[in-house]
Formats: sequence, C-alpha cells, structure tokens
Amino acid sequence: MSSAQNLPNRTLILIKDLLFQEKYSLSHSQTDLMAYLVNVPYWANTVNGYFVIATAKIMNDLPNMGEKTIEASLKRLKELGLIVSKVVRVTEWNGKPYLRGIRLTKKGREYNAKLVLPSQDKEVLRLKEELKESRKMIEKLKNGKKSEDIQEERRIEPEKDEIDDFREKVTKVFSKNQKFICNSVESWEKETIFYINSYSRLCIIKPNKTQKQLKDPQEIHHFWEWLFKNPERIGNMIDVDKTPTLEELKSKYLDKTAIIKSENWKIHDIIAKNKLVKLQIRNQKGQICLLMDNKNSKKLFSLKRCEEILLEVLG
Repeated sequence: MSSAQNLPNRTLILIKDLLFQEKYSLSHSQTDLMAYLVNVPYWANTVNGYFVIATAKIMNDLPNMGEKTIEASLKRLKELGLIVSKVVRVTEWNGKPYLRGIRLTKKGREYNAKLVLPSQDKEVLRLKEELKESRKMIEKLKNGKKSEDIQEERRIEPEKDEIDDFREKVTKVFSKNQKFICNSVESWEKETIFYINSYSRLCIIKPNKTQKQLKDPQEIHHFWEWLFKNPERIGNMIDVDKTPTLEELKSKYLDKTAIIKSENWKIHDIIAKNKLVKLQIRNQKGQICLLMDNKNSKKLFSLKRCEEILLEVLG
C-alpha cells in the first residue's frame, strides 16, 4: 500500500488492487494514481459529473509522483477506458476558471470494488437489499390476494411511516459525506442532482449549477417516495450526456414497472429498427402494445430519447 500526504482522513491510505493492476497491465505509478482517483469523488468538487482535479493537487497529495509521470499515467488510464476527462468551467472559484475534470468509467469503478467498501457504501448496499426484499414481499402479498379483494391495476403505495424510516436511513448515510444521491428524478429536469447538506436537509443542484435547499413539503415527499420505489437509484448517477447502447437499455429497464395514465405496465422489450428503437410494454393481462413519445406521438425514437422516455414513465 502507498501512503499519501494531505489527503482527507478517509483517503490517507491508497489500497492497491493487484488483480486490477494485473488485468490492465498497469505500472506501479498508474496503479497508485488509479487508487487516488477512485477516492477523488468523495471530496472533490464536481461539474456535470466530472470531478475537478488539477495536476498540482495530485502532485501535492502524491509527492513521489512528478508532473510528467502523472500526465503519462492519466493518458494511459484514458487509453484503457478506465477514466474519461474533459475541460470544465468552475464558476465558483477565483482565478483560473477552466480546469480538468475526470470521471471514472464503469470499468474504472471496478477498482477495489470487491476488496473494501467504506462503511457508508456498505450501508447504501444494505439499504438497497433491504428495499429489494421489501418490494418482493409486497409483490407476493399483492399476487396472493384474490381478484375480488384488489384491483389488478392498482398500485401498492408505501405507507408514510415506511417512507419516513427510509428517508432517515438514507439521510444518515449521505449527510456524512455529502455524496450525490441521484439525478434524473421524475418531474425534475434530468440534470438536477440531489444530495444531503451538512444540516441533513435535502438539496438540489440545478442544471445551471445553482444550489438550493428544498423547502416545499410536497416536493420533498415526492422525491423520497420516488426514491423509495426506485432503490436501485440510491448513489447511482446517470450520465445524462451519454447515449446508451441497446444492450444497456435492456439490461437496465426490461421488466421494470411503468406508470402510464395511472395504470401499471411492464417494459416488455426494446426493439431496434433502422438505427431507431421502439418500446413494447405489457399490462397485467399480458397484452402488449407500443409506447409512443408524448412529445410528438412517434413510435420510433433514438436510443437517447428512448432512455429519456423510460425515465419519465418508470414508477
């Protein structure tokens, strides 16, 4: 393991993932830098999902690594598809407004993922599993009832006490480090980012980068109810600028519940046709139909628009 100076308490030790290093044939310097970058999201400023990190800051925290080594290592990590970077504009800082922003890719986030999880990340995973089991239990109870006792199309709504308990648990976890909870939330602009501030209050970062603490009780309740019903989104930031692949869309959304005109549907299939796709949905009776784009009533749309539609209708 490599020591580093001037890092926050949670990153004083950089853990070497030797299996990861061997998998991508990384040098020791490249591995040290990868270990450092994995921890950057826990403390660095972020702009559009990219974490602002200057070479001078890396040199200060990793004094055994020179500027040329850092730049060469960053280039190699980008070539391997472990990170992506671009120049971002930091409006709230004095001095140089344009700095490098870095984002870990899906492959990059595999670093050390199977070795050590910080306590708050373990708690997030525990919450996800707990909610997953609760949802399974609700479905079992729903399916076990006779048709005369329940309307098949009716959605089971969580009790207020359930949501309050869920809110307290998530708030406790995310108030410790102010990590982002999620973005792309129903009824908000998809770029809007949600997080918990140091006063344990729900806040947002708007697409124009202004920050705001939510005070409207209905808005706050709506967010927590939505998150309760979508526990897989806890701690999961969607890259809203990225065009997903057909395989990614199927993996993420097939068999998910969609609410369309107050009725429950399932995402049945996503079918490619002439570089566009169409969305098949099915109701509880097994009937299948196509979902139209509510903006233009079209039944064929791009992959990016397909995901936007899915995020709009998912329950």
